[in-house]
Amino acid sequence: MGTTGPESVSRSWRRFHERFPDAEVVVEDMVVEDDTAAVRTSVRGVPGQEPAMLEIFRVREGRVAELWGLSSLRRDL
Repeated sequence: MGTTGPESVSRSWRRFHERFPDAEVVVEDMVVEDDTAAVRTSVRGVPGQEPAMLEIFRVREGRVAELWGLSSLRRDL
């Protein structure tokens, strides 16, 4: 996304839901080990596609310290 911090994540999700108000993110798989969680999700309610996402979170002191993500959502919609 080219930005950092919790507000940038909130802003991105807000824009996404403004554009696709019927979208639902469904957790398909979640694997947790120590301080790391991997989450595979599918997204429903996006016209013309059914994107998937894979995100890996590392948590430190109860907060997300790192987040890596990969999405098949087309950005040209």
